[in-house]
Amino acid sequence: MKKRELLLTVLIAGLAGLVLGVPQPVKAAGVYRTVKSKAANDMAFHWNGTSTQAYLWNYNLTQKKHHLTNYPKTTWYATRVVKMTNGHKTGIFYYVTNQSKKIGGYVWQGYLTNGAYSGNNNTKSDNTKWVTKDNPGGVPHPTKAELKDLKGTDPDQYSSTITYYQDLPIIKSFSGTTYNDKLDGAASKELNNTFSSANQNEGGVELENINFIKLSIQPSANQIQDLANGSPTFKQFVIDDLAKQHINLSGYKGWQIGMFSRPIYEGELTLPHGDSYIGEYVIALYNPNQK
Repeated sequence: MKKRELLLTVLIAGLAGLVLGVPQPVKAAGVYRTVKSKAANDMAFHWNGTSTQAYLWNYNLTQKKHHLTNYPKTTWYATRVVKMTNGHKTGIFYYVTNQSKKIGGYVWQGYLTNGAYSGNNNTKSDNTKWVTKDNPGGVPHPTKAELKDLKGTDPDQYSSTITYYQDLPIIKSFSGTTYNDKLDGAASKELNNTFSSANQNEGGVELENINFIKLSIQPSANQIQDLANGSPTFKQFVIDDLAKQHINLSGYKGWQIGMFSRPIYEGELTLPHGDSYIGEYVIALYNPNQK
């Protein structure tokens, strides 16, 4: 009798352990949440035709609602632009609807091209020739190191990473100079006009002693598109502009150098007003030996 009672006690305890040991429900890894959101004012887009995996999703990106390949000639109107993350990946998405507002959902920005669809739209043109699975933003002439650094990069750092890699070949063209990342900050503030009276130096370098070189002529719409297409390269574009300004790249030996430019990638052309700044740059040069 005692043996039967002991076995019954052990069995009940085991079942209780199984019940208590059941893990609590956890948030699915694929569930996205909104980090930032702002109005998009019914901006017009159409599918750029670069991926057959382009979908409209529900609010947390767990359910596919519509396949964009089924709507190649549809103009989509964005009412919200949101930054979303699942804790591992982060991206920028638009909430879009068709003109009748009967079809809608969230779509990643890299699948859209700015502007309404027309019969003259060529969704497989050079406008997206750099867009691949490993290069969804469409960075022209990317290096393996650049694509590695961009993979999984937070959107807030995406542009600065592109800027670093596109500026580096130009910085190296100034023979005899030494790179000073503090001068990158000075160049950025000069380009964005964010210097204040209380901030007259950058990393210990007096701003009045910095020689700034800027883009001489704002590029045309065709030149902006050419830069996004990668022809010419940004390096060649800047070198040609420096030649117009009669800048001697060998005339700054012993100087320190930094640079800041607007990021160039095909996805930038789909952002509001983003393309109008492509090609702008500032080079900051400082002679540490000057008195």
